[in-house]
Amino acid sequence: MKKIPLILFGIGGVGRALVRQIVASRQTVAQRNQLQFNIVAVADSRQWLFAPAGFSDEALLALEAAKGAGQGLGADAADYALAADLVHAVHSAGVGQAIVVDVTAVAGMEPALNAALDAGDGVVLANKKALAGPWETAQRYFDNPAVRHESTVGGGQPVIATLRYLMDIRDTVFEISGQLSGTLGFLCQELDGERPFAEALAEAKARGYTEPDPREDLSGQDVMRKVLILARMAGWPLSADDIEVEALYPPEMAELGVNQFMAASPSLNAGLAARVAQAQAQGHVLRYVARVTKEGGKVGLTAVPRHSPTANLKYISFHTALYDDDPLLICGKGAGVEMTAGGVLGDLIGLGRELFQ
Repeated sequence: MKKIPLILFGIGGVGRALVRQIVASRQTVAQRNQLQFNIVAVADSRQWLFAPAGFSDEALLALEAAKGAGQGLGADAADYALAADLVHAVHSAGVGQAIVVDVTAVAGMEPALNAALDAGDGVVLANKKALAGPWETAQRYFDNPAVRHESTVGGGQPVIATLRYLMDIRDTVFEISGQLSGTLGFLCQELDGERPFAEALAEAKARGYTEPDPREDLSGQDVMRKVLILARMAGWPLSADDIEVEALYPPEMAELGVNQFMAASPSLNAGLAARVAQAQAQGHVLRYVARVTKEGGKVGLTAVPRHSPTANLKYISFHTALYDDDPLLICGKGAGVEMTAGGVLGDLIGLGRELFQ
């Protein structure tokens, strides 16, 4: 039985779901893969906890419940400094080869990831920002056998694994496209029925579909990061500047507080309703679509045929030399904290089997 220490950055929705899944799947993972994951360190944005021998399942579930109730990591937690410091502290304690898991949504995690790789650790990412950062810093994480990141694109869908397979068999990728945001997919479908955009946005926020600040979704930046990651995997070292991104709000609304933005969102109704009507007059619907080739890409609202199979799917399409007349299509739910955490757990199992002897 291989016992693998985990350093967990992020104990929000995805992090808590991952903790629950690790605890619930212990017997299955042990039987099928001869692996046991021991969480030895947990960090949120303010504090961290470190237990060199690993936290018990009871302690993990208590921590998960406390964080779910909005509490901190507890009286024993140390104040948060730098993420890399925690990686160094774990190794200074003699824990040995570990896996660093980043399920945060913050920028600036590269020093911790690099410290882990320098120490011979594995890295599993749900956080896209290091992979979508400047190519000079991001390239270390691509084609790296110690790095897994299935949950960065498509949630629980096997998007990254599929593209890795295409590259492994030396297929030539010509174009990658798709609807990569469940949030924007929901909003577009609500607009089909001539519902005011602001009303649909308020419901999406209330249901927890959007980020706490909905502009994180509406800016298109998250979709851009996803398609940039896929482009880089395909061998195209593009930058964010190579992808044209359409935001669903004007620049002057970027500096408003969240409540102010929501209050001002009805001003967006008329413009979007006009675009919906124009598309419908041609037998089309509006969808937020990303497309990228080796020359660059575009992310934004696109009119697609109403009865197209992809009009109502969250999907990713690979147009390749082998999949030419009929592109390879991956579609499904691909959203939600449980599915995202499941993708992370799958990466942990795969990395544990391959990297740890």
